[in-house]
Amino acid sequence: MMLVYATPSDLTGRLDPVPADAAALIASASTRVRDITSNDLYDITPSGLPSDPDLRQALREATCLQVVAWVEARIKPSTSALRVQVASQSVDGGSVAYRLPDPEAIRRASENLCHEVVLVLRNAGLASGRPLIC
Repeated sequence: MMLVYATPSDLTGRLDPVPADAAALIASASTRVRDITSNDLYDITPSGLPSDPDLRQALREATCLQVVAWVEARIKPSTSALRVQVASQSVDGGSVAYRLPDPEAIRRASENLCHEVVLVLRNAGLASGRPLIC
């Protein structure tokens, strides 16, 4: 059973507009949040979510923060696509130079949780079963 800790409506007020692929981003973020909290022990509801509303809120917050980080960095975790960036441009000559972002940085960002997410989880007493590797 795949646990999903947030809904696209939870992104309202955080992202404007909420991306069309919000459900997919939330699913990817939830998978990563679940991975880092997999050693944590807590009572659960029949749906697998924590019984404690504070823990549910921490998981929701962490998931939303990760989605916001990906959207702001223009990262699609499912594809880790390299997007061309404008490196320089000139007006009179009409030339534009492009560069690709560092593929290793994109890979790390798409595979790992941002530090703020880990802090939210740890402040709630979660994600303490493994060291943070950035």
